Amino acid sequence: MNFGLKRIWSISAVAESNAVAFGFDEGTIVIKIGKELPLATFSNGKVVWVKQNEVSTFNLKLLAGADEGSKDGEVLKPQNVKEMGICETFAQNVRFAPTGRFFAAIGDNDFVIYAYPKF
Repeated sequence: MNFGLKRIWSISAVAESNAVAFGFDEGTIVIKIGKELPLATFSNGKVVWVKQNEVSTFNLKLLAGADEGSKDGEVLKPQNVKEMGICETFAQNVRFAPTGRFFAAIGDNDFVIYAYPKF
């Protein structure tokens, strides 16, 4: 990156944020790195999402009030969320296996395979 602001003197990042600030001779720049929205995947009622290397999951079939009476587009708040832990790789994609029993958190050069927990 060349911003034409001469020498860089400082770099700072805020915890729990995607913002990184750079201090130059001629000014400052703040850029965003990554995405703020979590990665998510869905298979047969099973939902998995990764947000800042934290893997979480829940089952839509066990959701109270998620029956035929639910309206399309209605916001549902899951109560049965399970924390799977921290992902070792910086996930850029999440995919289920065709069987639905396993899912993978996929990074640039590596991936981690998880078994979907039983509820």
